[in-house]
Amino acid sequence: MIPTNIQSGKSAKPADDAAKSTNIFNAPLDKGKKPDNPEVKKKNVKQSTIYLGVAGVLLAVYSFLFFYPQMLAYVGFEGKISNIEKQTANYKITLADLEKKKSNHKAAYDKEYQAEQIVLNNVFPKTPEKLAVIRLLENFATHLNTSYPPFEFTSISFQKSKKENGYTVLPFRTSIHTSETNFHRFLGLVNLSGSLDPAISEHIRLMEITNISLRYRGVDKTGKDLGVDFNVQLNAYSR
Repeated sequence: MIPTNIQSGKSAKPADDAAKSTNIFNAPLDKGKKPDNPEVKKKNVKQSTIYLGVAGVLLAVYSFLFFYPQMLAYVGFEGKISNIEKQTANYKITLADLEKKKSNHKAAYDKEYQAEQIVLNNVFPKTPEKLAVIRLLENFATHLNTSYPPFEFTSISFQKSKKENGYTVLPFRTSIHTSETNFHRFLGLVNLSGSLDPAISEHIRLMEITNISLRYRGVDKTGKDLGVDFNVQLNAYSR
């Protein structure tokens, strides 16, 4: 009887040889390679050249379509920058002129404002200023006495000032002896008071006559005016 292990060992050898023959890693690298065909090689080179040419044309077309508009935009952008710089320079000059005009107008405005403030303070002062009322009447009397005598204040008295609707009223009473002509001039003084007309050389404190009593003395034998005595109640206004 033949042992089974020996029998199986003899039959395994051909199988191992078959496995080795089918293993690609045991075969040479150049085994089964066909020899180079000049026609095939030429054809492959031609196809590669065509592919490279097509790719080059496509790349050139793409570059033209992409970079050319960018180049035009860049060239145009430089022109725009130049125009903007010119406009900016013009704006700077214009702004400088405007600032100068603004300064000039502001100076003129400030001057006019100050002048109007002086007028307003004379016509409508911030406080009742009793002494200012007395000084006004005395200056008026002095001016008339140089040309049309006489104009005399025999008395003047002030009442307590009072607030009314955002302004102050200073009541006062005075007695005056003067000529008939000067009496009408005094009425003209009160009528002119409070005016802001720039044509007036002297702006007068705002006043109002509330009551007046008058006694006319007539004329003497020679026709000379003996004058007028009158008592007048006035209001002087302030802020």
